[in-house]
This record gives sequence, C-alpha cells and structure tokens, in this order.
Amino acid sequence: MEAFKSEGQRSLIEKVINKGICVQCGACVGLCPYFNYFDGKVVVMDQCYADVWRCLQICPKADYEGIHLERKAEGVFNSEEVGPFIRVVIARAVDKDIRNKAQYGGTVSSLIIFSLEKGIIKSAVLTDKGGQSSPGGRISQNRTSILDCAQSIYSASGSLSALNRAISDGQDKIGVVGLPCQMDALARIKLAKPDGEERSKRIAIKIGLFCTWALEYRGLEAFLNHEYPDRKIKKFDISPPPSEKFCVQTETGWIDIPLDSVKPFIQKGCTICRDMTAEKADLSVGTVEGREGWNTVIVRTNAGDELINAAEAEGWLELDELPEENFIHLKEAALNKQKRALSNMAVSL
Repeated sequence: MEAFKSEGQRSLIEKVINKGICVQCGACVGLCPYFNYFDGKVVVMDQCYADVWRCLQICPKADYEGIHLERKAEGVFNSEEVGPFIRVVIARAVDKDIRNKAQYGGTVSSLIIFSLEKGIIKSAVLTDKGGQSSPGGRISQNRTSILDCAQSIYSASGSLSALNRAISDGQDKIGVVGLPCQMDALARIKLAKPDGEERSKRIAIKIGLFCTWALEYRGLEAFLNHEYPDRKIKKFDISPPPSEKFCVQTETGWIDIPLDSVKPFIQKGCTICRDMTAEKADLSVGTVEGREGWNTVIVRTNAGDELINAAEAEGWLELDELPEENFIHLKEAALNKQKRALSNMAVSL
C-alpha cells in the first residue's frame, strides 16, 4: 500500500524533476508539504504518502490521464497560433505613475489595481523581484505592493506557491498574473481531484504574460555575478528584433549583453513549451512591436472582456486597435515557438 500511495509524487519526480523539465511554476509547492521552492528551484523535501496525487494532476509538464485540457474556451475566434480569443487590442495605463513603474504600458498593473479597488479581487498573486534571493510569489493587497512587482523578471519564480498559501488561508476572489505554464497549471487545478473545482473557484481573474522562454535563475545569477561583480541589478529587458540583446539595467546604466550569452540558461522545460501567448488565461498581455509604451492584449474570455471594458470605461486604460501586420507577426512568433517545441520534444524526450 505504501508503494501505491507514493506513486503520485514518485511519478512527478521521475517524469518531470529528474528529466530536468520542471519550469519552477510553483503549482505543487504548498499544495504538497513535501515540495518547497528554494533559490530558484522546486525541491523535494521528503517522501509523500498521500493517495490523491494532486501534484501530478496540476503539473503543466506531467501527462496525467485524468486531465484533458481542451484548447477551445470562450473565445469567438480560435487561432492555431494564439488560441481562442474574443478580440485583440493594444492598451496602456492612463495613470503615468503606473506606466513609469511598469515594464512597458502598465496594462497588467493597472488592471490588477483597478480590480482590487473595485472589489473584483481581494488580493493578487504576483511575482516579486526577489531582492537578494530568487524571484518568488507575493500576495499583494495594495497599490504599492502591486507596483513593486511591475517589471519583467525573465527567470522562473515559483509564484504559484503564493496562490496555494492564499487558498490555504481561506482567501477567495484572487487575481493571478503568470506565465503560460502557470496558466496551464491553473486550468489543470479546476479538473484535479478531489478538490480542484473548489480551489479553482477562489480565482477571480487570470492574466497571462507572453513568454518565449524563462531563464534558470541560478545560472543567470552566477553569470551576472561573474561578468558584472558588485553591480546592483535593477531591471531586465530584451530589445526587439533584430538586435538580439539581453539588456540589464544597473545603478550606473544599461548594459547590452548578446542574447546568445544567456540562452544557455533557458530552462529545458521551456524548450518544449508550445504556448507563447498564455492561451488559458482570461487576458493575455505582451509588448507591441514598433509602438513603445503599449501592450498587446488578447481578450480570451467573457470575464476578461468585462474587466478590460470596465477599466477603459472608468478611465484606467486607453485602448486602440492592433494593426493587422502586428497580429500577423504575433502569430508567426507563436507558431515558431510551437515548431521549436515539437522539434525539441522529438529530440529530448
């Protein structure tokens, strides 16, 4: 009986962690007491004897026969490249303070602050910058805390562990901002037995971020410490193609690093991910090629549509049409990620 009860955790370790394809999303951390997130890694603390196997069911990198995710959602349109959607727009925060503190247009921060002030959510699960340690999940309940998390990290964060903490504390009406793999995990939570549907009801809104890949935190940190010792890192960015630069802002200014220098730190699990645009979110947000300070927003569900409409109507967001050429480029980029993932899966798994 003991062997049977530990099979869920053992399968997750064998299928995901030992293969090196864990993307450090944090979905298992705090759900199972025997997983923890430390220094950029999900680590196994001890053997688990639970027979519900929730960790295996919700992991975005583990195949589980009881979880079958449908690609179609509420979207009126369904694109093979970017998934289901109602419409695609560009947006930016009206509040200049939010725009100045955000990575690009401030759309995500504006939506989260608006949702909090209007009672649509009571708290938000975000990713903080990590300070002197690796980035991690934060449960934010005010504007200051939200804006502290307003910039892109470009490395794994384990932030869904904060969602598990919030649910364990009895919180509901939670907003979650995360990467495509984390939106995948949220979709799996709803189907997981025995209590997934109840846990899923605690989540009010899901905002996904466009993602080509995330970097392994420990490797990136060691590289930056070696190349730029004693420099405090303030912000990361990736310049638009064809420049191929990974940009690092320090207290003395910006440093442009060839993108190939950091590509060795791309997580293996990211190389087999086919989703660039967070298809399972209510709203998916990325940059706008050729229009600085704006975000592309894919509106996917009725909940997402209602939220962005309300934010615009009350003066929180400015919306505009996405040029057709931009949408074509977005679909091309998303399709290229799918092709790379399928190719890598054939080679590595």
